[in-house]
Amino acid sequence: MKVGAMNNPRKNLVDEVKLIGDYGFDYFDLTIEYPEATPEKIRANMRAFKDALSSYKLHLVGHMPWFLTIIHPYDSVRSAVISECDKIFGMCQELEIEHVTIHPDFMKLKREQKELVDRTIESLKVLSKNAKKHNLTLCLENFEEEYFSVENLKQIMSSVDGLKFTLDVGHAFMKVKKVENVLNMISELKPYIYHVHMHDNGGFRDEHLPLGVGSIEFPKIIKGLKNIGYDKTITLEIHAEDREYLQISLRKLRLMWDKP
Repeated sequence: MKVGAMNNPRKNLVDEVKLIGDYGFDYFDLTIEYPEATPEKIRANMRAFKDALSSYKLHLVGHMPWFLTIIHPYDSVRSAVISECDKIFGMCQELEIEHVTIHPDFMKLKREQKELVDRTIESLKVLSKNAKKHNLTLCLENFEEEYFSVENLKQIMSSVDGLKFTLDVGHAFMKVKKVENVLNMISELKPYIYHVHMHDNGGFRDEHLPLGVGSIEFPKIIKGLKNIGYDKTITLEIHAEDREYLQISLRKLRLMWDKP
């Protein structure tokens, strides 16, 4: 099991590498995102970025901006979003990133669930095909259950060639406030799980708290992951202003994972 952390896209990218490297993470989860980590800004600072990664022996995984509306109801906007995604895929290939996480479209706009699922499948078929051209595996992240249920996610995964799943533990717990919901997602989507995001919350909203600060029973989640033989990458998505909580969460996660 490897543990990584995501850059704050509002911070200098090289400084973020140094912080994550100094904290002892195994890899750097690069969100290629406005304002400080767009493809253009990464390319402009590529040498310094790669040198910093090399100095800490950090490899990369990829993360798409959360605000790209991949099922926008206006076709012209959706086409522009898909074009922007392809630009990000190209940057991932330049950086030899092997998998990248994409988010569900956050704008439901009171559309029927069937339309949300069908449009998501339609867009992801194009995006997954484009990702493959850049030697990338595309991973869809879950959001709260009322947006996409486990059955919705299974339908999406089985309908899109090559698509994998990023299990976001905090999102799976949010609103339902039941650890059993997360464990069921692990069990039902086992064949597709390729990456994991961990952060805590109180069950009401997407807070991205340090591990142990909210209500999620992480030892049970870790047991569930180990029971299916998961031993890949886990990104800690801790958004506290005090970045030392990243290091604290890293220590807690490793202790829980190593416990028999």
